[in-house]
Amino acid sequence: MAATDEDQRFLMPFISHKSAESLAIPLGFNEHFPDTLPNTVDLLDYCGRSWTIRMKRRGETLFLTVGWENFVKDNELEDGKMMNFIYDCNRTFHVIIFGHGSVSEFRVFPQVVIDVSDYATGEDEDEEENNSY
Repeated sequence: MAATDEDQRFLMPFISHKSAESLAIPLGFNEHFPDTLPNTVDLLDYCGRSWTIRMKRRGETLFLTVGWENFVKDNELEDGKMMNFIYDCNRTFHVIIFGHGSVSEFRVFPQVVIDVSDYATGEDEDEEENNSY
């Protein structure tokens, strides 16, 4: 993820009693959104995981709402962790999460490893047997 001059950023602490169900975007950030607010935005993390989050306006304040709770749970957000939101001005926020020691967190997620050495071709064995008549 390369930052450009067009990227817009804000830093936000996670405070569970305020941010567990929705997240208020700082008022000063409103200018970076079009007049017609997008229904959803995507949040992307280091690993390329993505969450689609609904946006709502309440008065002057914009909120990340439906889907936000999944982001909180999946990233094990706790009080005091900081989140750096980098907006590409095209419905996507890249989010960097900083732990309590102010170091960015990188989680290793389990990967499924499939041994494909037994597959010499892309054809199924059953097809090969049927073609031998």
